[in-house]
Amino acid sequence: MLKQIKLTAYLIICILSITESFAQKESRLYGNSPYSALGIGDIFSGSAIAYDAMGGTGLSFGNGIAVNTINPALLAKNRYVAFNTGLRGQYKTLSNGTLSQSDFGMNLSHITLAFPIKTKWTTAITMQPYSGVDHEARFTQTIAGTDKSVSHTYKGQGGLSKAAWSNGVLIGKKLYVGAETGFYFGSFRRDTTSLLLVSSDDLYQRYTDRVSTSGFAFKTGFAFQQKLAEKWNLNVGGTYEIQSNLKGERIRTYSTLYDNGTGPQVIQKPDTLAIYNGGMTLPSKFALGISLESPYKWTFAAEYSRQDWTQYRNFDGKAESNLTNSEKIAFGVEYLPKFTSTKYFNQVFYRAGFQQVKTPYLVNGTHIKDNSFSLGLSTPLAYRSVSYIDFSIAFGNRGVIGNGLVKENYIKMSLGFSLMDTRWFLKPKID
Repeated sequence: MLKQIKLTAYLIICILSITESFAQKESRLYGNSPYSALGIGDIFSGSAIAYDAMGGTGLSFGNGIAVNTINPALLAKNRYVAFNTGLRGQYKTLSNGTLSQSDFGMNLSHITLAFPIKTKWTTAITMQPYSGVDHEARFTQTIAGTDKSVSHTYKGQGGLSKAAWSNGVLIGKKLYVGAETGFYFGSFRRDTTSLLLVSSDDLYQRYTDRVSTSGFAFKTGFAFQQKLAEKWNLNVGGTYEIQSNLKGERIRTYSTLYDNGTGPQVIQKPDTLAIYNGGMTLPSKFALGISLESPYKWTFAAEYSRQDWTQYRNFDGKAESNLTNSEKIAFGVEYLPKFTSTKYFNQVFYRAGFQQVKTPYLVNGTHIKDNSFSLGLSTPLAYRSVSYIDFSIAFGNRGVIGNGLVKENYIKMSLGFSLMDTRWFLKPKID
């Protein structure tokens, strides 16, 4: 038990150290993303890192080792105390056909603690990002009638995080049901900065729009397992997340900054232009999945999900014309050579997947799509260990070149740690 605790502490320290070092070099979550300027930004899948390699599937199956974070019903398959965390990041190249740039970002992806309450009931607590805003754009224009110019910078950062308490229960021998109660919280900041060239000094004018918001979420899930043959099961699963109404505060400020070569400095306290309360509405979402499974050998999965972002309402209670229906189709396969083998690599899970996402973004009449292929594996921390290191890499692209749009070619990387043991929370006994 002492070794397990030391290993857990060591891995947590390593993760936090890596995250801090990346934060010092690059403040971006996952790199500059122009499309995150729309709505509440990029929506994260919420899948377990182990299943990132399977196209983000996981609605209908679970092996009891990886903690299922997209369908709470399947938590009931986890019979070990489990601590799960990891890192997600991506390297991307953005291009509009004329100009291009590369970006890289990485951050802590989630923290999950799951533990069985009774034989057929498992609960979990999770903290993870839900959406992210991270974009920056610049352009320069000449002031009419002069030889002076003004440079404009548009920058957005922030997003929503989600803390959730989930429960999964097995009813009988085939039906799994579950529920997740969540709480969204976060803020969005969008700055517009104009740089006026006045003699040899720089004068900045900055308009800041900041929204802080929070609210509750609720999701239900089910999964059904039907035996087809001696070694094969047919699984069906799905989730439904109800519409969420968030409340918060919005503040708009204006400030003037002056730079004489030593860096921008505020000339006077920012002026508050407006401050008021409001809220936003996040649309409901449903997802369905089916899988063919030979337990601890093969899994073949296919899934579909849909979320109608025309029902989204921004902080002013208005719909946004550049948001539309979001749909996702995903396929995944998992292979475990021989779980009972004494050879280490026979205990490694190998995975591959594909997903096609119609994002919520509708720009200049074009519905932005995101396609990617993924590969990955989960390796035991030690021989015959139920604790695993999860790795996934995905290659994909989003958007198109032309019609005033931007295309993103990316490589997404995920590294997770699933630490499990039935002995962690047993009280010591003295004979």
